[in-house]
Amino acid sequence: MKRTTRLAGGILLSLGASLDAAVAQEAIKIGGIAPLSPPGGVQTGESLRDGMTIAVEELNATGGIMGRPVELLVEDTSGVPEKGVAAFERLATSENVVGVTGSAHSAVCSAVGPVAQETNTVFIAGECWSDDVTAAQIPEVFRITVANSLVYSVAADWVKEAGFENIAIISENSDWGFGIIDVFEQNLEDTGATVTSFTAERTVSDFTPQLLQLKRADPQPDLIVAGFTGSNLLLMLRQAYDLGLAPTTETAIFAAGADVLEPEFWDVMGDAGQYVIGNPAGLPGKPDTELSRSFSEAYEAEFDRPANAVAMEGYDGVMVLAEAIEAAQSTETDAIEEALRNLNWEGTRGTIAFPQTTEPAWAFQQWPDVPIFVIQYDAPNQTPTDAQILWPRSEATTDEIVLKP
Repeated sequence: MKRTTRLAGGILLSLGASLDAAVAQEAIKIGGIAPLSPPGGVQTGESLRDGMTIAVEELNATGGIMGRPVELLVEDTSGVPEKGVAAFERLATSENVVGVTGSAHSAVCSAVGPVAQETNTVFIAGECWSDDVTAAQIPEVFRITVANSLVYSVAADWVKEAGFENIAIISENSDWGFGIIDVFEQNLEDTGATVTSFTAERTVSDFTPQLLQLKRADPQPDLIVAGFTGSNLLLMLRQAYDLGLAPTTETAIFAAGADVLEPEFWDVMGDAGQYVIGNPAGLPGKPDTELSRSFSEAYEAEFDRPANAVAMEGYDGVMVLAEAIEAAQSTETDAIEEALRNLNWEGTRGTIAFPQTTEPAWAFQQWPDVPIFVIQYDAPNQTPTDAQILWPRSEATTDEIVLKP
């Protein structure tokens, strides 16, 4: 009688089978990193993880990768660089994953880039927007979300057309937060608009002093940019509302963090979330493709919440790794990297590719065509898909640049 053993991924294999059969059935491990506990943006992390989960389930339902099952291993970073580095090292060395995707929080992505290089492990960065992530030009690092210089130059174009003249930015003192300030200042420099900025530690939860200073200003800002992530972003938005500062007919508020895309936004804000402006790097149904629709349906069916741009990034991150491995017919890092550099894959948000452009530095292995939107909720409990699109103009669902309460 033959004995059996359980391999990674729960596959049962007869010990009397050939070595070739064992190798053929051994699971391909894909790593994920995401903030799944405070002080990180937990809801953002969960969306990333859940998007990855849908991708792996879909791959395994259709035969896996190269005929082998796929196993997903997700590590919690808490949005802390040191914890992210430890998580990445564990996945790359102890678990021997073929690649890692995810993150959220630019500081984590920037910190794990050198680890990806040291361990020769592909990293598909998602939901971390600092230019530095790809500007470091690490061969193992590819990005499927926007860079600050890409997304906020688009947002600045909207600010110009909307005619805002006094912009105040309150941002966390991180690479991402400083990048928000820099890009807005650079892009609005010749418009005559005034840009005032404040920075604070990511752990700050009481923004009353900064918000009162803005309320007492003469003139008051006509646009406030909230450059925080996690629960503290929602606290800032709630405090601005409770102080009667924004959103009002005089002052709009633009939330730069992805947490406004989650249902928990409405749990904190209630009706006060109406008229808040967000900036998703993708919207379900745009483009309206079979994959975009099938992913959104599968995600909502499994997790009982609508898909958003972050969940789409989690899905796309796993899938571009799978596509590259299939194209290379190899799980070796060098082969996967080469396949990624030649990739043109139709993902949930468009055709993903990674140009080798080195000027500007942040464009290296950066997907340049990430869809960028400016949206505004005009009714309570809306999903991002149901919100009004203010920008780009070609996709706008309203003739108004900014809706006023």
